[in-house]
Amino acid sequence: MESPGNEFSGNPEPGRPVPLDFALMSANEPLIGERFPVLSIGSNACPAQLRHKMDGLGVSSTVPMVKVRSTGIEVGVSAYVSPLGYVSASPFHTPGRTRDLFVTWLDAAQLEIVDSSEGVFTPGGEYDRVFLPADGFPVEMPSGEWLGGVYAYVHRYGVIHDGAGAPRPHPGERQLLTDLLSESRRLREWFGDTPEEFSSRARGDEQLCEKGTRLFRDEERTTLSGLEGLVPEAPSNIPYDDIHPANELPSGSFHAARTPDTYDQRGSGVVRISAGLAAALRHPSHVIVQNVQVPTARHERLGALANVVVAPEINREDRHTVQVDRSLRICVGVEPGEAVTVRPATLPKSKHRWQDVLFGKQSYVTCRIQDGDRASAEHEVCLLDALTLQLIGVSSGDAVVLEGFPDENGIVPVLELKAIQTSDEVQNRRTELHGGDMTSRYPSSLDALGTYPDLPWAFLDRRLWSGLGVEGQWLATVRIRCSRTYQLKKELREMVFLLGLAFIGVVTVLNSILWRITSLAILVLLVGVLVSMRLRSRLSQRARRIGGPIQRR
Repeated sequence: MESPGNEFSGNPEPGRPVPLDFALMSANEPLIGERFPVLSIGSNACPAQLRHKMDGLGVSSTVPMVKVRSTGIEVGVSAYVSPLGYVSASPFHTPGRTRDLFVTWLDAAQLEIVDSSEGVFTPGGEYDRVFLPADGFPVEMPSGEWLGGVYAYVHRYGVIHDGAGAPRPHPGERQLLTDLLSESRRLREWFGDTPEEFSSRARGDEQLCEKGTRLFRDEERTTLSGLEGLVPEAPSNIPYDDIHPANELPSGSFHAARTPDTYDQRGSGVVRISAGLAAALRHPSHVIVQNVQVPTARHERLGALANVVVAPEINREDRHTVQVDRSLRICVGVEPGEAVTVRPATLPKSKHRWQDVLFGKQSYVTCRIQDGDRASAEHEVCLLDALTLQLIGVSSGDAVVLEGFPDENGIVPVLELKAIQTSDEVQNRRTELHGGDMTSRYPSSLDALGTYPDLPWAFLDRRLWSGLGVEGQWLATVRIRCSRTYQLKKELREMVFLLGLAFIGVVTVLNSILWRITSLAILVLLVGVLVSMRLRSRLSQRARRIGGPIQRR
């Protein structure tokens, strides 16, 4: 990777390795999931050349580069003399052949520039961009991940053969030009006897380069690369997040995919599955999502509670993919394409479904559990920051409902606690202490799960951990929502006082008992409407388009 600096802000130990996404985020660059993996051949594997292409057009030259083991691709020689003064490289198909190459991770703007430099969208351009699928072209990352596919640039003029009809491997530019000149008298007449003369004469002379390119064909020195059948009508632009790894899924697990950006989560973390998978799971309303790849270390049950949505656009027979929204992926440290397990979970049945009608759908915030601070130890309270309290529509001292981790029967424990706003002192003290993996006293999500920034924190006494079923789970998460029953009582306490004052005024004005009763009924109805409007406004976080309803799915 071409580093934006030797150190990254937020890194507690300068010089130590950090997740690549953390480094990109610190450099204010697009993350890996938004980038395109390109198997780089020739100049595109040269950091200086990439920097030259990007800097010339004002685009960031921060490009991650990863050395990989690639099978089925060899570096050949394009049948083309470049006006830049060299004969460029181009891949060709070699089934079963394995070698080390580099994958560059280009963002959308960088990919557009490289496409343009290779003439991908130009009728007379030199290269096509193809997608090499994992089943024919395995690419192994240093982490052991097998990429689900990579992009590559394939020359439209084919490649130069070795004299026996097979594509010629690229031996390096100096050796290549020496060999090509020694094999063709006319090439020596036009370009000189040495690689230096070749480069000097070819550089900037487009007519001479065209003559050299035609000469390769006239002398029948070209052959096919074997990749022509992969050339699409139009290059695809599928980012890494949507290219699932080719690693075999562990038994009982699923590929984690992204939820659509336009999907309305309705204030809670969701997974979206096919109708077929929903039937196989017996149509659960909730599931617990867990990361298969996190090694075990006192957190075997680490997971995140999610609502289940059956997505009609997902193929009914797709029983290998689960769309997991971003907040849930952060909970368990999973990236799109990695393996997760899901199992049904059951929440206690609510006796207050009517509240959804009056006050709108519940809004949840998923929080990372932290060991209780000394000030709140042995108190049955939940410490939350000010923003989290505002998102769920409560004030410090109000009651909130916490939904924990399901037991072996899938039953989710639920606790109602008083929420207290935590202080900056508590937050800063814990920030200074936390770090390390799951075996640390205060583990860090960056170190243990590779996720940053983390979820909001909820400070709870250890006894409450047990009540929520998360004992022994470092970096465990819970869902938090307001207690609407508590909020209703709170609103009614205020309104009943005003109702009493209003009724006293009515009694003094009206002599008829019938009119007094009627007025009281109207006042009660008015109070009910006002309470409903106040609670719906404060507890429901819903967007509304001015001039018409916002489109929801």
